Amino acid sequence: MKYSIQQKIIVYFSIIIFIGLSSIAFISYNITNQNTKNIVKNDMIVAKRNIDIYLKQYFLFNNLEATKTSISSEAEDISNQLSTQMGNTVDIYDLNGKKLSHSSEIAATIKKSDDLEKAINGEISYSTNFVDGKVTVSLSYPIEESNAKIGIIKYNKDYSSLYGFNEKFKNIINLFATLIFVVIFIASFIFARQITKPIKKLTQASDEVSKGNFNIDIDITSKDEIGYLSSRFKMMIEKIKNDRDTIDEVQKQNKLFFDNVTHELKTPITTIMGYAQGIEDFGLKDDEFNRKGLKCIISESNRLNNLVIELLELSKASTKNFNYDFKNVNISELIKETCDEMKIKGRKYNIGIEYFVKDELFLKADRNRLKEVLINLIDNSIKYGNVNSTINVKAYKEEKYIFIIIKDIGEGISEEFIDKIFDPFYRISKNVSSERGSSGLGMSIVKGIVEKHNGNIEIKSKLKEGTEVILRFEGDVL
Repeated sequence: MKYSIQQKIIVYFSIIIFIGLSSIAFISYNITNQNTKNIVKNDMIVAKRNIDIYLKQYFLFNNLEATKTSISSEAEDISNQLSTQMGNTVDIYDLNGKKLSHSSEIAATIKKSDDLEKAINGEISYSTNFVDGKVTVSLSYPIEESNAKIGIIKYNKDYSSLYGFNEKFKNIINLFATLIFVVIFIASFIFARQITKPIKKLTQASDEVSKGNFNIDIDITSKDEIGYLSSRFKMMIEKIKNDRDTIDEVQKQNKLFFDNVTHELKTPITTIMGYAQGIEDFGLKDDEFNRKGLKCIISESNRLNNLVIELLELSKASTKNFNYDFKNVNISELIKETCDEMKIKGRKYNIGIEYFVKDELFLKADRNRLKEVLINLIDNSIKYGNVNSTINVKAYKEEKYIFIIIKDIGEGISEEFIDKIFDPFYRISKNVSSERGSSGLGMSIVKGIVEKHNGNIEIKSKLKEGTEVILRFEGDVL
């Protein structure tokens, strides 16, 4: 059987309070009983002392010798006077337990008791007797004179009022314990309900989340552990929603990427297959067609090869487990070297490359990967730059960062498309990119490599003016 937290709290509280109140009641009972016993005991001690004093005075005033005979003959008188003096019944017995004085009402109801039996055996004893709703304590002990026992005194006192008061006190304790238990039980029920109310809300919310419903409102504002749990639960839901949206977006991007890859691979393959089939059909009859076909096959094969290589590079750049060979790299020399190499391609379009690089800029980096980034970015500037223009490359250190800036003068990029530049297969201009050999993977590869170096890349551009790419790296060395 499944128990709710509310039921468990109520049960646990009830058990604890019941045990606590029962313990208090038990201790109260014991203390009351012990106090009663102490009162009776002290009363019996005082009574015995007073009776002994009276007996001595009685024999002294009556000029009698304390013997078995005088006790027997004076028993009735002694009993009456002691009863009057003590305010309670006092009876005289011989050493065999035979009553020598007239029977009193209390003595008649008690008859022989344990204390009398012990007194016959020479002991001082008292016992509590419960008869017909009354409580009587009887004290019995032998009368001694010159170390000789001459009779037995039995003193009876009614303690019904004392024991009655004790019973009332116990009843009051029971009543208060019951009331306290009921009050605490009701309070624990309310408390359990209040404390479990937000938990129930969280449980219902978790059920909705498990069903895929994230549009839930949790109005728990308590500033305690439950409130903290609620806020964390809300954060978790938001994270799940964001993750879900991210996964959806990634799935869309993956589908788009797959479609683009399929398209990019299909185009050169189709061209190669078409010309190959044509050559097979025409044989060697048409030399012009054969030359044109072979040239196209070689061109498309190279294009296909470059596309595969770029796909592999993109995969490496985005793979967490791919190892980079980080060393202390002189960025100044690397930039100058790359710019000089790219000037050859720039001359083809009559585009110059100038660099302004501070000396001795060092960075913890993979030299080959970083050079790949520079080549890609300068190559893009050449592809999309204006003929008879100049590409400027700058590098400097500011505080703890190294900045590399590549700026061209060209057609530029519309602001709405800047964020898409890093998407695989995205091309700024299909005509120019096709003509100058772009697959649309370069910037994705660049971004992956830069991020592996704990850097970031920023693009600023204006249409018909040009584009500026800013790389920022933290300039620490090994």
